Amino acid sequence: MKIIDHNYINGAFTPIRSHESLILKNPTTEEAIAQIYLSTPQAMNEAITCAAQTFETFSKTSIEERMQMLERLHDALSERESELIDLAVLEFGATITTTKRRTKNAIRLFLDIKDELQTYDFIKQDAFSITLKEGVGVIGVIIPWNANLAHLCGNIAPAIAMGCTLVIKPSELNALETQAFLECVHKAGIPKGVINVVQGTGEGVGEALTSHPLINAVSFIGSTKTGKRIFEKCAKSVKRMTLELGGKSPTVLLEDASFEKAIPHVLSSAFSNSGQACHAGSRLLVPKARLAETERLLLEAVARLRIGDPKEETTHIGPMITQTQFNTVQSYIQSGIDAKARLLCGGLGRAEGLTRGYFVKPTIFICEDEDLKIVQEEIFGPVLCVLTYENEAEAQRMANHTIFGLSAYVFSDDEQRALAFAKQIRSGRVLINTATSNAKTPPFGGMKQSGLGRMGGRYSMDAFSEIKSILF
Repeated sequence: MKIIDHNYINGAFTPIRSHESLILKNPTTEEAIAQIYLSTPQAMNEAITCAAQTFETFSKTSIEERMQMLERLHDALSERESELIDLAVLEFGATITTTKRRTKNAIRLFLDIKDELQTYDFIKQDAFSITLKEGVGVIGVIIPWNANLAHLCGNIAPAIAMGCTLVIKPSELNALETQAFLECVHKAGIPKGVINVVQGTGEGVGEALTSHPLINAVSFIGSTKTGKRIFEKCAKSVKRMTLELGGKSPTVLLEDASFEKAIPHVLSSAFSNSGQACHAGSRLLVPKARLAETERLLLEAVARLRIGDPKEETTHIGPMITQTQFNTVQSYIQSGIDAKARLLCGGLGRAEGLTRGYFVKPTIFICEDEDLKIVQEEIFGPVLCVLTYENEAEAQRMANHTIFGLSAYVFSDDEQRALAFAKQIRSGRVLINTATSNAKTPPFGGMKQSGLGRMGGRYSMDAFSEIKSILF
């Protein structure tokens, strides 16, 4: 069993001076794989002080120097891509096919931001003024366990591009992958104090990060509940914030859609990352007249899904990350049963044929009441709620009947009809006739209680910048 007992501060692996620890388990086998020591607020304070001191010099580096750093980080991570994939599958239980794609995209972010940096508009000038974009300063980053590497790269790349320094609190549940990532950072020769990572819990070190006076901006990815607490703390010192929070995304099949083509995309979205994804399309809206067809196609598609060992290329759905998350999803399924939602497939208990691991049965409810707990709250597991509508106007109202607004999906054989419908959805992102994005660096973020601001490409760079006007 591996032991993780150090942070990464000021370009060095520094011992964690605490006896508090937790045991990390493989969610597929339930076997212990690592012991993780948890830092105290003192370590967070040291990291923040270091980052603030480093910003004074790092903010003055040239664009060329930053481009070279981004390329070195890309190269160092590329050398260990296979290991990073294996670690994510081991400690998170993400399927290997999903992890391969996500890891490659995450590593590529450094080159994407390098490309953006070459044409980024740092200075605008006219006869009477100069407008400058400058790095915001020290950025505090808190990231979740469901896409660890993607969020590490997605925050570090634009921060370096803008000449900012970072203090990062990753999830303690991703400690093995984070350790390998930091070894790559160290090998890449990034200046000391630019990237600082403190291992610990939200209560232990996360609170110290968001409330510290030397933190100029906070980037948080996680639940809406936690995001609201961070919002309150940041407001006290008017910190800049980027919040990517929860979702309960609608997938709308319009009357003219080819349901046979659409249903595989529906399940791909709903069960993305084994359902542990903020953008999951977990509310399916279909015309009432086509409900029977929808049920038949869903059952046929679910029967083709393989639930099991995430290391196998043929696996579609892996385990929940912890016993706690498994229990949470079970409680939601019980809630649906208690509320008399009709269970189409799945239900309580471990997935059939598996004797260990935190495997939830792919579960589909047919719901008449759109205000049910399972319809309105983010479950973070492979649970899909199906609702029906009478006409397109009702479908639009139902799609927007949520406190969230992170993602949405629309299917129609008429692309212009789908586009018109998509424009009516209050969501930061809407995908048409697909469950995956092919865009290189689109803005990503939510409306309503799904967050503030946007990340992705130069939008991330904007999020980590301040604007200064100099007038003549």
